[in-house]
Amino acid sequence: MTTERWPPVYDAKELATTINKLVDSNQLKSHFFDYHSHDLGPCQGDIIWLATNQIPVLDEIGQPSIYEDDFCSGYWMIVGNTCDIARNINNVEWTQIIPLLDLGTDNEINNNELAALMRYRHSRRFYVPAWSNEVSGHHFVADFLKPVTIHKTALFEVAEIKAKLSYYGWMLLHSCLVRFLARDDGRFD
Repeated sequence: MTTERWPPVYDAKELATTINKLVDSNQLKSHFFDYHSHDLGPCQGDIIWLATNQIPVLDEIGQPSIYEDDFCSGYWMIVGNTCDIARNINNVEWTQIIPLLDLGTDNEINNNELAALMRYRHSRRFYVPAWSNEVSGHHFVADFLKPVTIHKTALFEVAEIKAKLSYYGWMLLHSCLVRFLARDDGRFD
């Protein structure tokens, strides 16, 4: 019996074209973040700071554990939906964040790998350019494979919002999230 690869549930060509158009618009560094809307509460795509580089996981035997990643920077990206974050905490208590991994500076990362990241060629990682002088010169990726559930109270009372995505950045994030979550099956590759 031949087993066929299951196709994506979206038009993969159209999504790749959308990602390429966004990247080719040369807005990646100049329009990725919105520096004027910091008075808004936490939103999907925001870069937040939490004083931890440990990632809670269920380990290989299904037990709660902590994964320590040398590249985990203490910066996280909110990937939970903004409407859920804005809802009353009695109705929706939790949301999701993913760690931003600090890949280093231009001198510490392979040029070909950096080019692939900046063209959004990888489906499991989302390139995030530096958002402030605090991280200037560093290259980050949001690791879609390491989502963490966080109580919304922590977003409002503990986390510090460092940057907010622009509409351009949000469209790119959404395109890459769809590609990651609904990509073709590939189990037999």
